[in-house]
Amino acid sequence: MTRPTTPRSAFALALAVALALPIGLARPTTVDAATTYRFVSTTGSDSWSGSSTRPWRTIQHAVDYSPAGTVIGVRTGKYPHFVVRRSGLTVRPAGTSSVTVYGSKYVVRFLGVTSGTVRGLFITGAPYQYGSGVRVEASSNVLIDGNTIYGNHSFGIKVKDSTNTLIRGNRIYKNDTGIELAGAVAGTNIYGNQIHHNDRMVDSGRGGNGIVFAVTTGAVSVQANKLWTNRARHTNGVGYDGGAFEVYGSSDLLIRNNSVWDNNNVMETGTDGVHPCARITFTRNLIRGRSTVAGETKGLILRCAADSLIAHNTIDTIDDFAFYVEQSSAYAGSIDGLRIADNIVYLTRAYSLKTGLPSTISIDHDLIRPGGTAPYATRVAYIEGLPDPTIETLTELRIVSPYGDHSLQADPRFVDRNNGVYTLRSDSPAIDHGVQVTSDPYSGAAPDIGKYEYVP
Repeated sequence: MTRPTTPRSAFALALAVALALPIGLARPTTVDAATTYRFVSTTGSDSWSGSSTRPWRTIQHAVDYSPAGTVIGVRTGKYPHFVVRRSGLTVRPAGTSSVTVYGSKYVVRFLGVTSGTVRGLFITGAPYQYGSGVRVEASSNVLIDGNTIYGNHSFGIKVKDSTNTLIRGNRIYKNDTGIELAGAVAGTNIYGNQIHHNDRMVDSGRGGNGIVFAVTTGAVSVQANKLWTNRARHTNGVGYDGGAFEVYGSSDLLIRNNSVWDNNNVMETGTDGVHPCARITFTRNLIRGRSTVAGETKGLILRCAADSLIAHNTIDTIDDFAFYVEQSSAYAGSIDGLRIADNIVYLTRAYSLKTGLPSTISIDHDLIRPGGTAPYATRVAYIEGLPDPTIETLTELRIVSPYGDHSLQADPRFVDRNNGVYTLRSDSPAIDHGVQVTSDPYSGAAPDIGKYEYVP
């Protein structure tokens, strides 16, 4: 096999940039000498000046009285909740201080600002239903950076009708749901976070999610995050809810280059019949591992995904299916124009489908390797509505459906799967067997199947 057609070093650099850098991500700026500083300490007083030697007592006083451009350095201790209504402020620990902010329905709230930053805090203890550790509301250009956000009811972070929010490098765990976006949220970037063990129900109908899109409008980017063990026991005690991503009546989502394992679902889509789910791009994600709760890891549930692309993902050993596609349930919407291509599905049933799907959907150019011990993993597909719905091989799938004409049933030959290395060996049948469905650079005659393009 002759590879690559692009010079190796140039191709590797281009691929690294394409896979690693989020689209539209704002870069942090350095603080210059002219920046105003104010300080807060548990031993201070709100009647003092806020200087290093005469610090204020509360963060709320600091954000109410500091001018735009101020960095508010908070010294070690526990502080009550605060609301930021003035733009251009940064709240962060002073030096290496450990700062915990706690309590109230919203522990940290940005309301009606055009910029602002909260960085490096421990944010916890929102006790009320539909509350959150951080709430960004009617605002723009807010940065939530490097915080530890945990133990909040209902959301770790909630962004409501706010644009250009950057949620970066946070650890978000033990909330009901990690992050929820709602309303007009164009330009939101969720990048490089650890989102895990969000494990309680928000209410009787939802909970246990990593990231939720709830009737959003505007383009959103979700990249380079790690999401694991997000699931919640139903309030009736029967079964589980939740997962890594939940899309409800939301469109224009880029979900890319994330690592996902041991969640209840990888992604579930649905709608109320009014708000569509469309233009969802789910690419270059690594999905792996069976559930720590028997039988409770499922793949992508696609019941509302018009003009969407699910491509170049690597999926290894989850319990039920990689892709479930239907449009006849209570939460179903249009799936016209849905395309599933260039995915590796390893030791997992690839497809669970219903008959009568639109002729506009395409499922092809995947590499499937049945086998293993997960339920149904020895089968390629299940097609509800057929006299014999169990599909054992890719050849049989081609006979009974319009799908998989260019797909492969083979071992993808990972470099070192046992140690989590899912790049391709030089003899992998996935090399050059994909179809170009993204603008990502590739080397050789065609793109490779799976998350990783082979680079010698």
